[in-house]
Amino acid sequence: MVWHDKVVVVTGGGSGIGQAVCRRFAAEGAKVAVIGRTLSKCENTAAEIAAAGGTAFAVQADVAVEEEVKQAIRSVMDRFGKIDVLVNNAAVCPQIKLTDMSFSQWNEVIGCNLGSIFLACREVIPHMLEAAGGAIVNLSSVHALATSEGYAAYAAAKGGIVSMTRAVALDYAKNNIRVNAVLPGAVHTPMLESSVKKLDDDKANIMQIWNDAQPIGRVGKAEEIASVVLFAASPDNSFMTGAVLVADGGMTIDL
Repeated sequence: MVWHDKVVVVTGGGSGIGQAVCRRFAAEGAKVAVIGRTLSKCENTAAEIAAAGGTAFAVQADVAVEEEVKQAIRSVMDRFGKIDVLVNNAAVCPQIKLTDMSFSQWNEVIGCNLGSIFLACREVIPHMLEAAGGAIVNLSSVHALATSEGYAAYAAAKGGIVSMTRAVALDYAKNNIRVNAVLPGAVHTPMLESSVKKLDDDKANIMQIWNDAQPIGRVGKAEEIASVVLFAASPDNSFMTGAVLVADGGMTIDL
């Protein structure tokens, strides 16, 4: 198996797309480190993987806090001795117009969504260099390409991820470290559920509107994004680096 005995680190692995990514890699034979701010969610993901016969362990860390990221990566290295794949998935998505947003709120979004990728990459890449290679997959968003009202900070961070992915890919292209970005569209996750709950309409009606708004006729599933992440990280995909993979059901091609 391609992923047998490989070690995969996933941030934001306690729910949504991150959880689906953890499950998918574990099902393919990888050892998975589930990193997240809420330990109980990460532990649930790890326990589910273990119950299915896989190998995973949970690590609590706020990925926007430098020392916590350092400690999390040290924990992974102590446990598994290497890191083959890093999936930067953790994110927050508040909908606040620019003039209604405090500077601390702006910094929180940028720190969690973009700063966390800098921190995780900085801690993991030296281990990949020692191992003569690795793969990094950064979860951006279609908000990097086109956005909606109230998402200035989120769109700025997600656009930054695309640019950062290309820059880091170039920095380490000759070191056999591939870095790619995946841009999901609307995906049925707890983050989407949370945004729906805040709207003054019946949940079923809102979800129908979301589904109808997608050219493909429905929002995506977390498992579908996990498949794209797996492809981006796969050694079978050895010639792709600095790439942007859009998985949005056609959202960004519809005028």
